[in-house]
Amino acid sequence: MSGAIRWALSFPRGADVDDLLTEALSEFQVSWVEGPAGIRLWSAPDVEAGVRGALESAGIQVLGREEEVERDWVAESAALRLPVAVGRYLLDPHDGARATPPGDRTRIHLPAARAFGTGSHESTRIALRLLQQEIVPGEVVLDVGCGAGTLAFVAAREGASRVVAFDVDLDASLATREHARTNGVRGVAAFAGPCEALRAKGRFGLVVANMLQEEMAPLLGQIRELLVEGGTLLTSGQLRAREAEWLEILASEGFGSFRLAVENEWLGVAATRG
Repeated sequence: MSGAIRWALSFPRGADVDDLLTEALSEFQVSWVEGPAGIRLWSAPDVEAGVRGALESAGIQVLGREEEVERDWVAESAALRLPVAVGRYLLDPHDGARATPPGDRTRIHLPAARAFGTGSHESTRIALRLLQQEIVPGEVVLDVGCGAGTLAFVAAREGASRVVAFDVDLDASLATREHARTNGVRGVAAFAGPCEALRAKGRFGLVVANMLQEEMAPLLGQIRELLVEGGTLLTSGQLRAREAEWLEILASEGFGSFRLAVENEWLGVAATRG
């Protein structure tokens, strides 16, 4: 597949390079950079003839040109990701011939192109460990900010009677639905929207949320109303250095009996609704 044309150029002595290129190539979509080897300019292959003519008309000498092959940097990066084992689960970024045998773990395939929520980040692993410790089979579970759907799927596999997963990002909720289908996970309902869309009170026995403190704190009052009395809130994505601050915020919203988990600089908390 064709990518960009990279031009090596020589300019008239004393020329203002930026002004000269801007004027000469105003009708083309191009970009250029100045480095130790001189000016390098990039243009699309379909305007090569026009760019060459405009450069020569402006007195700019073309020293050479090279066609750069277009690369899918996301796919190349994704190909380097490794499976992650967390408790009873193996989060595998690859499928087909590259799939990793799970051994005695349950394998969940989460495409590597979606990095967050696939276990590549410490906060996801913390949330998964807490979830496996805290969930009671038969509970109704809410996954707030579901991302790739990882926490929702593990909740379902751990015996939740039903899981509701939502995210304000439409792409995340669609990805959760698709990943649930490809992994054969049943009982997960995903939607895109805000927390306010869940109106029923005392509906969930367990709420999980892998979110930054600044994102999570404003939702705590609403989440408390959604939990049954004595229900559990699992949070991850807060900084370990701000542990006291986060526990104080949770306590001010009616949560207590804290159980903590940490990995590197990240903190997870299981808290009970008072």
